[in-house]
Amino acid sequence: MYSSRAFSILLLIALLTMSLVAARQPLAVSLVTTLPATATDPQVFKVVFMLADSPTDNGWNAAHYRGITQLKTLGEVTESSALSFKVKLTDGRILDVSVIEKVGYNDADIERVLRSALEKGAQMVFGTWWDSQWALSRLAEERADVLFEHCSGYPMTKSNGRNLATYFIKQEQGDYVAGYVVGRLGYNKVGLVGTHPIPEPVRGINGFTLGLQRGLQEAGQDPKTAEVRVVWINSWLDVQKEQLAADGLIAEGYKVIRQMADTPYSSQTACQEPGVIAVGYGTDVTPYAPCALVTNEWNWGPYYITRIQEALAGTWKPHDWWGGFESDAVIMTGWNANLVPAEVRTAAEQIIADIKAGFEPFCGPLSGTGLDPDNKEVRIEVPQGKCLTDMDLLTMQWFVDGVKGEYPSPPPEGHKLELKDAPTPVPTPTK
Repeated sequence: MYSSRAFSILLLIALLTMSLVAARQPLAVSLVTTLPATATDPQVFKVVFMLADSPTDNGWNAAHYRGITQLKTLGEVTESSALSFKVKLTDGRILDVSVIEKVGYNDADIERVLRSALEKGAQMVFGTWWDSQWALSRLAEERADVLFEHCSGYPMTKSNGRNLATYFIKQEQGDYVAGYVVGRLGYNKVGLVGTHPIPEPVRGINGFTLGLQRGLQEAGQDPKTAEVRVVWINSWLDVQKEQLAADGLIAEGYKVIRQMADTPYSSQTACQEPGVIAVGYGTDVTPYAPCALVTNEWNWGPYYITRIQEALAGTWKPHDWWGGFESDAVIMTGWNANLVPAEVRTAAEQIIADIKAGFEPFCGPLSGTGLDPDNKEVRIEVPQGKCLTDMDLLTMQWFVDGVKGEYPSPPPEGHKLELKDAPTPVPTPTK
C-alpha cells in the first residue's frame, strides 16, 4: 500500500501525464486574441499578478516580483502603491499593474481572489505558482474576454486553446551549470535539500548531478565518484525543515549543500558551519549566504515584457512556453570570486553558450534508476545518439546514476521514454 503522501503524488503524476498526452495534439485553430479596452477608460490596460506568498521570501515570489518590476522599463512610472504601479506607455496608454501577494495555496481562496480581480476589470491575469492552475483554468472558460497565464512546467492549454497559456523556465539547465562548477572545484559529494519528489525538482537534481560528473571529469577525477544525497522536505518553503535538512546533511559529512527550496535558509545554514560551502537556487543568495559559489536564478522579466507587449498589440496567442538560457530565462549570478577561479567561471559560461547553440545535457549514454508501478527498482537507459525529449523531462520520475535518496513515486504505467535523436551535428562541449 502507498502512504498517503505517495498516493497523492502518484495521483498527481497520473493527472499530469493525462494532460501532457492531451497537450501533444496540435491546436486545431491558431487564434490571436484582441481584448477590449476597460469599460471605464479605453486608454488603460489592467494586468494582475497573483503571488502565493510575499516577495520578501528572498526566493520564488521574490524572483517573480523582480520580473514584474522590469515592466517599468516600458515607459514612465506615473504611480506606485505598495507592490503595484502604473506605467505610461509611449503610445499614451496606461499599463496598470496590480500585484496581489499572499494569496496562498488553497484552491477556494485562489478562486475568490481571482474573481475579485476580474470584477475590478483585470484584462490579463498571471498566476505565478503551481496551485493556481485550477482556478485559472475554470475562470478562463467563463471569461473568454480575459487573457490568463499560468506558471507551471506542465502543458494544459490545448484543452482550452483560446485564452489560457502556460509558461515555465528550464531551470535544470542552470542546475547543470551549477553542478559543473562544484565538480570543477573537486567536490564529489553534495548534500541536496529537495522540495517535492515530482518531475520539476527531480529533473533539476538530475541536471545538477550530470553537471557535477562532467566537472569532476574535467578536473581530472573519476566522475563515477559523484554523489548527490537528496533529503526531501516535502514543502516548497519551510524555514525549519530547510535548516534541519541542511544540518543533517552537514552532520553526515557533506561539505557542499545544494539549496533547491524556494527560500535561502539551507544555504544560510551551510554558511554558518566552517569549511562548508553552498550553491544557491532561484534568487541570488549572496546577501544571506556568503559561502555560496553561485546561484542559478529565475529571470521572469523578459517573458512578462514580451507577453504584455503582445497583449497590447493584439497579437497574444495561447501557448505552452518553456524557455532556458536561450531566452535569458535562466541566469547565473552571485559568482563568488573568492571561491570560484576565473577559469572555472569562464568554462561554465562557455557551457551556457554551448546550450544556447544546441548542446543538450540529457543525452546518452545515460543511465539511472527509478521505481516500477510495484515499487521495485528498475533501470532506465538512454543509449548513445539519443536524448530525452521535453515530454521525458516534464514527466521525469527517476534518478540518474550518482543520486542517493528516496525515489520519487513511479508513473502509473512505468517509465516509457519517447527519446529523440541527438542533434546533428552534436555540439561539442568545450573542455
